[in-house]
Amino acid sequence: MTLDNLDTPALLVDLDAMDANLVAMQQRVSAKGVKLRPHTKAHKIPALAMKQLSLGAEGICTAKLGEAEVMAEAGIEDILITTPIANPIKYQRLVALHLAYPEGKFCQVVDHADHILGIGKYAMDAGITVELLIEVESGQQRCGVAVGEPLVTLIELIQATDGVSYRGIQAYSGHLQHVKGFNERQAQARTAVVGIFEFIDSHLRPMNLAPDVISGGGTGTYEAYDGLGFTEIQAGSYIFMDAAYRGIGNREGRAINDEFSNALKVWTTVISHPTKERAVVDAGMKCLSIDMGMPLVEDREDIRYQTGGDEHGILHLADNHAGLAIGQRLMMLPSHCDTTLNSYSTLYGIRGDRVINSWDIAGRGRSD
Repeated sequence: MTLDNLDTPALLVDLDAMDANLVAMQQRVSAKGVKLRPHTKAHKIPALAMKQLSLGAEGICTAKLGEAEVMAEAGIEDILITTPIANPIKYQRLVALHLAYPEGKFCQVVDHADHILGIGKYAMDAGITVELLIEVESGQQRCGVAVGEPLVTLIELIQATDGVSYRGIQAYSGHLQHVKGFNERQAQARTAVVGIFEFIDSHLRPMNLAPDVISGGGTGTYEAYDGLGFTEIQAGSYIFMDAAYRGIGNREGRAINDEFSNALKVWTTVISHPTKERAVVDAGMKCLSIDMGMPLVEDREDIRYQTGGDEHGILHLADNHAGLAIGQRLMMLPSHCDTTLNSYSTLYGIRGDRVINSWDIAGRGRSD
């Protein structure tokens, strides 16, 4: 099958670019003596997670418990759930996940005493122990306990609570992944976490509370932490990349980030051409998310995309543009790979204009 046989809008991945991205990140992280634990919220597809594991990844991350259930059902046994959970429904589901896959290694992130006591209660009743990572504040001011006495208190509470065990710390500075300029991005990322490692050395280690695992980092910042002590990197978007990551700059100082290639794309059709300067495609907000800005028309700097609502994308053409044909196909580069992918049920793998394979996006919508 060729691209011409696909209806639109369709979500595509350039397999050559994706494969190169996968190999490059694994090699770069391994060369630093750190483990790669890719964040699968970027793709939500067990087969792609398996591919990452086959290349040497330590395990995977999922953002939500629902995603972890999907990945575990597919046979993936080492999963870090990076978002805290709350209320008995979630605690019981987490325990059920452990019971359903007793050979699995599932670790849950927490940042509050209620998480620890709640998980511990249900785990103890089920006769199991759930490993926990404590998320610490690392600049984003989202989840995360303050580094200092509050962190010590949570570690000691885990150690005193049946049904849970202390595995380590999560320090993820998501707000810094898209800082423009390589040197500035790396400097800010390092500054955001250096105090955490100083506290580990000055306080936790003498108290025999040092973490076995320190997990964090991302596609934009994985190179910022040499010598600090991260044991694993949680990069996820590198598998696909997107227009937002494309615009953060590379180490040579250029505005375009070419560390990895844009592999995720959306195939769309021109459905209207009301004026010489304006055309319309069938890819609107429901299939091209705009939370990170507008997507780009691949290899067409003479065309600017603007969202036209749920179902429409407006194309603004340069003054000297010859115009587009009704029915003409165009390739879009999403601005944000995670939120764009979550709008589709199927991902098609392509090489050139050939459609090689496809995957069901099994974790789509599993934000539970």
